[in-house]
Amino acid sequence: IFFSFSFSKKELLLNVDMSSEAAAPAAPADVSHDGSGVSAGGRRRRSPVANREAAARQSKSCVRMLVDKVDAWFSQLRTHAETRMAAWEREYREEQQKKAKAEVDEPKNITNATMARDAEDEGLTAVLGKDGTPQIMKETDFGDKLEHYEWHQNDTELTVKVPVPKATKAKDVSFAITTSKLKLDIATLERRPLLDGELWAKVAADNSIWTFDDLEDDDERKDTHKVLTLLMTKLRKTQAKMHWTTVVKGEPEIDTKKFGPAIMQVSPDNPNDIASVLADINEQ
Repeated sequence: IFFSFSFSKKELLLNVDMSSEAAAPAAPADVSHDGSGVSAGGRRRRSPVANREAAARQSKSCVRMLVDKVDAWFSQLRTHAETRMAAWEREYREEQQKKAKAEVDEPKNITNATMARDAEDEGLTAVLGKDGTPQIMKETDFGDKLEHYEWHQNDTELTVKVPVPKATKAKDVSFAITTSKLKLDIATLERRPLLDGELWAKVAADNSIWTFDDLEDDDERKDTHKVLTLLMTKLRKTQAKMHWTTVVKGEPEIDTKKFGPAIMQVSPDNPNDIASVLADINEQ
């Protein structure tokens, strides 16, 4: 409405002028009976034409003032409208940019959330690599395979596997553990004790157990060896780059920083999920 409205002052004034001439009432004949144009009282009266011209001039002057005021008002209104339109256009562009960014990030967020859920269902861990690419990690990826034993871990447990001769009995195994120290000595092995020292982090000693198990079918030592499996429960949960770097301090360490942060599935509608994540962050 503001920008399509236009008019011509000259045309408007002309129309008013014409209307004034047409609408001006005819003045009563105010002339003497003898046609001299002088009233009986001696004053000279204006002719009807002069009266109409005076009325037209007065109307034209009023309309000109009105047009000027309307023009000034529309000028202010147009300036205000242009300012608001510029602001709306800027807000619209910013909103579109936000939507475009959200559309770019959304597939990645969905992929990460799906990957975290799938990994959790399979007992695996989803992490972000150094380049930001999500990866699925197995428990064995968070550990090491050494000459006399191998070990791996998940968020809550740490497992040590030691190949021993099949003839090894329970009496050949000396196992002592506290919250922060471990000693494992196996009489049938050349390296004695196998592990003896301070643990990388604290464990629940009462929940720590060891058992004898068969080797995997594809292990070439299956006929002559079995495996001693030691399972320890961590006192503090760890994930990805915050995992243990070794079992006992002084043993070879792994580089946990390469794992990056863990991808965690959190529902904003579940206060327990949020509280759990915050607790993990504070602990780590």
